[in-house]
Amino acid sequence: MTKEKFHIPMPEEKMVKREIHTIIGLGMKPKQSFSAFIWKMQKELGFRYLFANQRDGIIMTFSIMAALIFFMSTVTEGSGAGERVYGAVFLVSPLLFMALSLYDSIGKRQSAVLEVEMTAKYNLHQVSAFRMLHFSILSILVNTFVIVCLVWSGHSFEILRALMISTTSLFLFSTFYLMVFMKGRFGLGALKVGVGWSILNFIPLVVDRVVYMQFLMTAPVLVYGLVLAVTMVCNLYYLSKLVRMRPAEGVL
Repeated sequence: MTKEKFHIPMPEEKMVKREIHTIIGLGMKPKQSFSAFIWKMQKELGFRYLFANQRDGIIMTFSIMAALIFFMSTVTEGSGAGERVYGAVFLVSPLLFMALSLYDSIGKRQSAVLEVEMTAKYNLHQVSAFRMLHFSILSILVNTFVIVCLVWSGHSFEILRALMISTTSLFLFSTFYLMVFMKGRFGLGALKVGVGWSILNFIPLVVDRVVYMQFLMTAPVLVYGLVLAVTMVCNLYYLSKLVRMRPAEGVL
């Protein structure tokens, strides 16, 4: 009695290709856009993890808000207030963002959670990008509140110009901060950005205060809008790079 040979029919080429695509599709995660990734983080993390320490973050936010109101009120008093206010707005608008970002990064560097976050579902870079994006939004809201409060209390200046200068200043600073942060420089390295920002703002005042103030007062709002658009694009570009950065790419 002869045994029949077991014959396996070969699948058609179309079926083979279809099965290969199915296996690849199941095995590879689809590449998410930056906005989709941040929205997913927002839904999973929410605002509970916005600050490394919620109590300190809230206290710091309200303290800086009060300090900004006091400082801007002092600057806008007396003669020549209209000339001083825009320079002051440009200088201090990034203050909240700088304070919250530095507190967050230095706190992690000094604590034991750094290694844990680098291996968690969302690593340190991704959580930092998430927080810095929210710090920027929070800073815009606080700066807007301060400017509106000053106008409401009777201080005379162009609110639209002040808001544009404030937001442009904030995104300029945050972009420079991100560039330093992505090189793995926490603490003193990032703090140098704040010191450098102050120096760069004081140099024009020392060299020619009148010209500097006149530029801030007379430059078309469209110019601020263009600079703001460019800095926002750069900011989002660096945030998206930070989200995709592997933990091993930077020694923090």
